Amino acid sequence: NHELIAISQRHPTKFYSHLQLSDEDEVHPTMDIIHAFFETYVQRRFASGKMHRYVMDVYVDSQERTWVVDFNVWGSRTDALLFDWVELMEIGERVRAMTKDGSEENGEEVDAEIPTPELRVVTKDMKDLTYDPLSSFRGPTDVMNLMGAGNNDDGGFEPSSFKNFMEQCVRPSEM
Repeated sequence: NHELIAISQRHPTKFYSHLQLSDEDEVHPTMDIIHAFFETYVQRRFASGKMHRYVMDVYVDSQERTWVVDFNVWGSRTDALLFDWVELMEIGERVRAMTKDGSEENGEEVDAEIPTPELRVVTKDMKDLTYDPLSSFRGPTDVMNLMGAGNNDDGGFEPSSFKNFMEQCVRPSEM
């Protein structure tokens, strides 16, 4: 209901040292940056405030500027990255329950105490254990290398190389 409930790094197989929480920080600095951006530019403004639940992908650059990458539907069609959808639904329900309790007084909104969004990043301990959900969309390396052999001199892809590759494949009917 227009609340930021969770933040996950976009690439769940990459370890980024600059995303690690330092010993002095109680709250991750990136969380503050994203939360401030969300409250200032997105909360109750995206889709003219008519869409209450959505996924927002952002990029925070080295100068701590935040850029919207895209918006997605709230649900299992959208990759949950370092969360899973059961967790996100549970977090969303808890936040929704908190905002309903005393969220309106005399027809006016009252600032309910919303929990800090949960931030998940790949830590040094888990960098070798994470699964890349996009890996199922990639081709085998040997096939990609073979197809890459048909690149032309100026670095472009030569369409005939794919045709040549396919001619080398054995068709089931020819076995």
